[in-house]
Amino acid sequence: MTKLYFFYSTMNAGKTTSLLQCNYTYTQMKIKTLLLIPEIANKKGYIISRIGLIKKAKIINENLNIFKYIKNIKDIKVVFIDEAQFLSKKHIYEIISIVDILKIPVFTYGLRTDFKSHLFNGSKYLLALADKIIEIKALCSKCTKKATMNVKINYDKKIITGKIIDVNKNKYLPVCRFHYYVFNNIS
Repeated sequence: MTKLYFFYSTMNAGKTTSLLQCNYTYTQMKIKTLLLIPEIANKKGYIISRIGLIKKAKIINENLNIFKYIKNIKDIKVVFIDEAQFLSKKHIYEIISIVDILKIPVFTYGLRTDFKSHLFNGSKYLLALADKIIEIKALCSKCTKKATMNVKINYDKKIITGKIIDVNKNKYLPVCRFHYYVFNNIS
């Protein structure tokens, strides 16, 4: 059975590295894959991991119908999508059609929540509709507990607020729930 997978975690958990490794494995087996990334995450169309792995990807913008696009590409056997939290509801339903109608497995990777602990729209629909939901574990940047939240900081390591979508990844730290509340001075 073909499935829709959602791999989620906090920042710095290795989601992109895992995606690129999995893609590499398929391509070594001569299986044709397609890499996708939302435009908001990388306007030049690259999937880039923190450890230096990089691969060109097709950009998903608001006008792209992912289902129609993939339907017209010959021999695609597996689809990988990075930064899936930025996908729209419409895109999630197009991905479901890829899985259910075209019978192509889709592996999505992304954050579950933003730095205010609110679900991203794409993540909300993936958590509700994916066949398999897999957490990639990360460690809190302040202790050895499992990180479940992200905090947004400035370069002096002080908590900051601002717009939700800010792809400058150096401004975020993964933290456990305890340190999330300590950072945000919530008691």
